[in-house]
Amino acid sequence: MAAQPAGHAGPGRAVSAMVAENSTPHLHSAVEPKQTFRRALDMAARAAMPSLFIVFSAILLSAPFGIPGQAQLQFGIAMCTVWFWAYSRPRSMPALTVFLCGLVVEIFSFGPPGTVLLSLLVIYGVAHHWRYGLSRLGFIAGWLIFSVFAALASFFQWALVCLHAVALLSPAPGLFQAALTIGIYPSLTALFVWGRRTFANPDQA
Repeated sequence: MAAQPAGHAGPGRAVSAMVAENSTPHLHSAVEPKQTFRRALDMAARAAMPSLFIVFSAILLSAPFGIPGQAQLQFGIAMCTVWFWAYSRPRSMPALTVFLCGLVVEIFSFGPPGTVLLSLLVIYGVAHHWRYGLSRLGFIAGWLIFSVFAALASFFQWALVCLHAVALLSPAPGLFQAALTIGIYPSLTALFVWGRRTFANPDQA
């Protein structure tokens, strides 16, 4: 009996290969829906990281820790987060999410009702509308533009507080809030840039 060539598979191997080839799609079709569902949950969780960061910060800073500037820091974190993600990755910070986050911050904040929500919606509208131009700017230029709107938002809050109290109050809290918001922006931006590539990137799911 003649030996088979070295590169030739025998009948048994050919049958085994055919069985494996025909059975593989059925195995993948049974496993794939679970992987797809798990991946969809992972993508949704990563996309929700910026809004969850706002909500967690608002709840945490509403606790009576006695830290000076808690209310101002609460506002500053929300402003920086909405601004960065609105122009950097708008699908992670849609308008409805900004509205819901604004409501949560309003519930846990100590300022006049509606001021934080309106400020977040305005800052979102500006960043989202100018997102193509902002994405091309350097950090310093983007920081300066953000600083202008952070100062305007703080002035707006101070003006509403004065109207509510029917008195001309000291602008010191508003100035402190503006300075704190502007001051924490570089640190938060560094965190967000890293998060955009890693834990808050839905494409990495």
